[in-house]
Amino acid sequence: MPRLKASEPALLARVRDALKRQTPLPQYSRVIVGVSGGADSVALLHALCALSKAAHWRLIVGHIDHQLRPESQADASFVQDLSRKLKLTCIVVSRNVRAVCSGEQLSLEDGARRVRYEAFQMIARQHAASHVALAHTADDQAETVLMRLLRGSGLTGLTAIPWTRPLAEDRDSTDEPVSVLRPLLGCARADVLEYLRAVDLPHREDASNADMQFTRNRVRHELLPAMEGYNPAIRAHLAQLAEQVRSDCELLDAMTDRYWKRVGRVHMGRLTLSLSALKRQPAAMQRLLVRRAIRLLQGDLRYFEYRHWEELEQLFQDRPSGSVVSLPAGIRVERKGNQLHWFTD
Repeated sequence: MPRLKASEPALLARVRDALKRQTPLPQYSRVIVGVSGGADSVALLHALCALSKAAHWRLIVGHIDHQLRPESQADASFVQDLSRKLKLTCIVVSRNVRAVCSGEQLSLEDGARRVRYEAFQMIARQHAASHVALAHTADDQAETVLMRLLRGSGLTGLTAIPWTRPLAEDRDSTDEPVSVLRPLLGCARADVLEYLRAVDLPHREDASNADMQFTRNRVRHELLPAMEGYNPAIRAHLAQLAEQVRSDCELLDAMTDRYWKRVGRVHMGRLTLSLSALKRQPAAMQRLLVRRAIRLLQGDLRYFEYRHWEELEQLFQDRPSGSVVSLPAGIRVERKGNQLHWFTD
């Protein structure tokens, strides 16, 4: 069991509070802890170990080797050694991310994310785990908000990284859903490094975090430092923005639930929207209902941009019956009389 100094580090108190408030983790839960070997994930693992005795959690370490760097095997060995020292089971999954990206025409960032979450889902199922704990921090949150702004995100996108969410949107599965938890989301990266110094724990440095071909790294190393010249607290303010917008979106989601009953219908696997009922709603509610339809079809709003909304608006305002709009992820919307019919390839 990890040893702590007499005075409890601030990060540990924040993780304990998060696990009570934002990301409740019941006693005796079986948890997969995603550990890359980097500072954030090592700190999360150590903090959860320190808190697990009182909560009786069963922790299992999950490490995903993306095979993208020559030192990736050394990262896996580091995580395995750390797990042994903490007397935890460690599961290492190796995947050729470049091959996945090439075969599915994904960017390295998108491909690595997909592979990583699919691997965590597999590990969780194999070990009957109810939760997967990941080490995103408040700095990651600030970076994600900025990246969404740069892409022209709407209100929903500014919620950025949630404290918790389902690991996968598998509507056909009869298994209990697995939840993703992010107990470090209220902690800055500086808090993480201070914690690792306090407990005298080493970590690995990922050289790809300095590769400026990735948008996130340019935001992290160029854009955010430049913005700190105008406001030193910009990272905290961006993270606060995500929290405030998330609260607003929760209210809007509840309102959308009520209006969906008047406008949307799913029957025999077919999704339709009543055009006359949709057009009676304010533009803001129309967009929320369209987003609801897309979520039902593909699980999220990735790749859906404002220009797609403009195309849909033209479809139900001006175009004749029989017109079709194609959206990302193979979604097609056809206007038929007083209805919009939604299909996926």
